[in-house]
Amino acid sequence: MSALDQQPIGQIVAQDLNTAKVFERHGMDYCCHGHQPLAAACQTHGVALEQVKAELAAAAQTKDALLPDANAMAIDELARYIVATHHVFTKQILPSIATHFTAVVRAHSENHPELPAQQEAFAALHAELDMHLQKEERVLFPYIEAMVRAERAGQPRPVAGFGTVNAPIAAMISEHETAGAILDKLHAETNGFQPPADACNTYRLLFKELGDLEQDLHRHIALENYLLFPKAIALEAKLQPA
Repeated sequence: MSALDQQPIGQIVAQDLNTAKVFERHGMDYCCHGHQPLAAACQTHGVALEQVKAELAAAAQTKDALLPDANAMAIDELARYIVATHHVFTKQILPSIATHFTAVVRAHSENHPELPAQQEAFAALHAELDMHLQKEERVLFPYIEAMVRAERAGQPRPVAGFGTVNAPIAAMISEHETAGAILDKLHAETNGFQPPADACNTYRLLFKELGDLEQDLHRHIALENYLLFPKAIALEAKLQPA
């Protein structure tokens, strides 16, 4: 069995974002279940391992010019990229989904009684992500930036009220799992965000936005869980205590 067979699928995506579409095509969750080794994930989903490896190799050769090489970024650059790309996208799309959910529930809940509960689940996700992004931008990411400055200046690691970086990282991973579970439930209940036959344009747009949020959040979480956070832990370990 090769090293790739045993590599966690979330790590594969974090190291090369071009591979995300391979796992998405096969319905493999490389986000909150990204700890699964490639071979095990293929077995779970009933997909031939060699087929997926061939698709991953092809994806790695067919680079999307819009996707950065996140694995080559310095840790502070990666944190800024996540904010500028994924945080900004999330902050823009969440209010739009909320508005469209309200309109769709008002117009379609009589024929689709499942909609109010789905709207409630999304509201919980919205609140969770709003608070989550604030914690990253106000606490964790500034500490990462401070560690980078300390390393470059040859100084000891900065003092933080939370102790070591493991504490906020553990909290962020837990919140990732909470958000992922809500999206997984919505995905399952809507047959992969497929609108019903009687859906109006707003209903169709709502489900498209939910699918877009899911895809972006999966990539966002993979970058943090399997690239940014391990780099932050390693950097802190290199710095001398203050």
